[in-house]
Amino acid sequence: MAEKSTKGETLCAGCSKPIGMKWVVALDQKWHRYCFSCDSCKMPIDSKKSFFFDKGVRTCVDCAKKDDPSIGESKTCQGCGEAIDKAWVIGLGNTWHSSCFKCTECSRVIDPKEKFFKVEVDGKHVPKCGDCKVTKGIAGLDVKEKVCAGCEKEIESAWVVALNKHWHHDCFKCSHCDRKIDSKEQFLTNLGNPVCMGCNNDHFRSKCAVCSKPIAGTSLIYKESSFHHACVNCYVCDEAFKVGDHENIRIVNGKDFKHADCKK
Repeated sequence: MAEKSTKGETLCAGCSKPIGMKWVVALDQKWHRYCFSCDSCKMPIDSKKSFFFDKGVRTCVDCAKKDDPSIGESKTCQGCGEAIDKAWVIGLGNTWHSSCFKCTECSRVIDPKEKFFKVEVDGKHVPKCGDCKVTKGIAGLDVKEKVCAGCEKEIESAWVVALNKHWHHDCFKCSHCDRKIDSKEQFLTNLGNPVCMGCNNDHFRSKCAVCSKPIAGTSLIYKESSFHHACVNCYVCDEAFKVGDHENIRIVNGKDFKHADCKK
């Protein structure tokens, strides 16, 4: 959604200035025609044509071809051998459908940005995920029978290693909501059991007494209540407090926060 100025004008996603009557729409935002440009050559990009967007960087097709001359040519998936019509990933020096670039051991789809290993199967190089690389003994480890920490049953094939234990993929789940935790996502622990980030925010972090949202990092604490700094205003100047203001905060009337140098 396009941002609005204090006067209700639509702002450009590139320069944050009012757009006026003409604009282009790209990446679900509105831009001045000259602001939606390639970050490499700085030339405007036609929003109706192909371009690349990765980690916040916009790249036109011409600049992308300098790094990968094969862009625009027909491609074949290294995994299934079929033609690639639209999106693809590049791994092991070849192009793949994103759904075909998966671990040869556990069949989990691998993000090319994560750590994986190249192995040879039937004369062809294929990826193996980091979990299977270690737990299957490819690194020379002595692999013994394993019992799942979740269901306490024997693990026969693929598994997850977490919290110094072994788990079936379907058994490694949040101990609070019972949702399966993907091996790539972040999680925390409670009493030695995995907890997803959602449940940690909802049930284990303190909540701001004003907005009721979880508090990450430092907070203002008074009696049994906690507050985000930005949720509490000085009752004298009405400005929100900032992180690091602890030494400059005073409590008056048994309930109001104020800057120490604000007088009333």
